Amino acid sequence: MKKILALCFSSTLVVSVLSGCTSNETTSSKTSPAATAATAATTAAATPAPKDDGKKVKLTVVHYMVEKPKVDTFKKVTDKFTEKNPNITFDIQVMPVDKFSDNIKLKIAANDQPDIIFGRPAGMVEMTQAGNFLDLTNEPFTQQIDDKFKPNVTYDNKIYGLPIDLMTNGVMYNKDIFKDAGIAIPKTYSELLKAAETLKAKGIPAFAASWKDGASYMSFMWPDMWGGPLVKMPDYAGSITSGQKKFADLPEYKGFLTRVGQLSQYANADAKDITYDRASQLFAQGKAAMDIMGSFAIGTIRSYNPQGNFGVFMFPSYDNPADNYMTLSTDNTWMIGSKSKNVDAAKKFFAYMASDEGAQIWADGVQTISALKNNIKPSTQDSMASDFLDIYKTGKVVNNQLKPLWYGQFDDSWQKTMLKFIYADPKTRNVDALVQELDTTFAKIIANK
Repeated sequence: MKKILALCFSSTLVVSVLSGCTSNETTSSKTSPAATAATAATTAAATPAPKDDGKKVKLTVVHYMVEKPKVDTFKKVTDKFTEKNPNITFDIQVMPVDKFSDNIKLKIAANDQPDIIFGRPAGMVEMTQAGNFLDLTNEPFTQQIDDKFKPNVTYDNKIYGLPIDLMTNGVMYNKDIFKDAGIAIPKTYSELLKAAETLKAKGIPAFAASWKDGASYMSFMWPDMWGGPLVKMPDYAGSITSGQKKFADLPEYKGFLTRVGQLSQYANADAKDITYDRASQLFAQGKAAMDIMGSFAIGTIRSYNPQGNFGVFMFPSYDNPADNYMTLSTDNTWMIGSKSKNVDAAKKFFAYMASDEGAQIWADGVQTISALKNNIKPSTQDSMASDFLDIYKTGKVVNNQLKPLWYGQFDDSWQKTMLKFIYADPKTRNVDALVQELDTTFAKIIANK
């Protein structure tokens, strides 16, 4: 992970960060899977790389990835590509997640659009509608995208992005702590709550958490907010932002808010003061038993404890196990600026990222599930990555990018309201008051649209 959700990963971009590490202007992607399958699928080995004329090119790349393993692995991919194509080098720029979308818009206005842009077309919809991203629909490398995930990078029946992996979300746990405490893997919400109580009685924080940045506080909510409840309410975000529904009309959403209020009480005492990285470190070092987090954090956790005995289980929103689902989305997605002066070189790099070699470098370094048809797996798979994959194989998953999420002012206001709720004294938290505040805030946004 997105990232938070500094998705990923802090503030206005977090929701879409966590839904695929993209910006926050999410709306309906108007996808048509049939339209995206305009050409026959080809294997990575058979996909021809776009031609370039051999002139020296420096590709400008902008992203907001915060996880060191991902940043380092992307550098490995670009270095290997340059080794094979010495005339093409990279200027990689990292931008703050909370200013990413605004910074890209400023660059476009100044006629300084980057060649390659981290994001998602339906997550940066204003720029997509304005024609700022290159239509990739007929590029051979897009046929390497798994058909299930082409809608995630499609807008108005056109493919604009290349996703290279999935972000899955669940509960990472310390197997040794669970064993010592006599805790079985929770299959229901009541069991999860009981496990948290058992750990509290033993003086162990149940959850490693950070309310200081989006990568943690949004991840804490993400697998519940877009998991089981999304299956019961497939378009609840869209129905709310369109004014058709209110939060008060959705008892499932009130249930989600109640669970957030309950579970946040079992986090580390300094959650208000630490960052995503520090929270990951606490979990890795055995100072908290669980971490409600996305698969993007595996590398960060392993950097602090390579030998830790960790696993993953599905977040149980409900007491009926059949109602519980793991949320997932395409994560690291790349687009080409439509005004790029180096389109051929950028396409050639995209073809490399979609190839077996490029995908293998990414898989080995990041330990996530591939979004490509070649389905490359890490040479040595981490136990957490293996557990995520096992859950994925059960089919009990829900793609949270098929319908609109929060976007723009909705996203910004929602995050501020939820953060205030999490920061509040648990004794004074009131879910009914929270629902009313969200409805009032969203109604004002809709009225001013």
